[in-house]
Amino acid sequence: MSKLSNSAHPPWCLRGPDCAGRNDLHLSRLIGTAVRGDEVIQARIGLWRMDVGPTPPSGLLLELSADADAERWPIDLAQSRSLAYLSQRLVRRLGPGSARAA
Repeated sequence: MSKLSNSAHPPWCLRGPDCAGRNDLHLSRLIGTAVRGDEVIQARIGLWRMDVGPTPPSGLLLELSADADAERWPIDLAQSRSLAYLSQRLVRRLGPGSARAA
């Protein structure tokens, strides 16, 4: 597998310590999904890409946390597309009132 140039940061990369070495991991800013801010589980989402091989793996980065305990889950691009499609289908099944939580 060939290593990509370290100077090839995606435009959304925060250029932190994770993308300064071997098998560079590029992360975007995480966007919070809280509507009210008082949810028990906080969810945030962002982008990730790892510079390995001719086609770097990339996708969505999901972060779920309760209090100070945060778990990050990188989801590859194919799974990210499927998750976006399936989650929209499932939310529509909840009904019009449930999709507009306020």
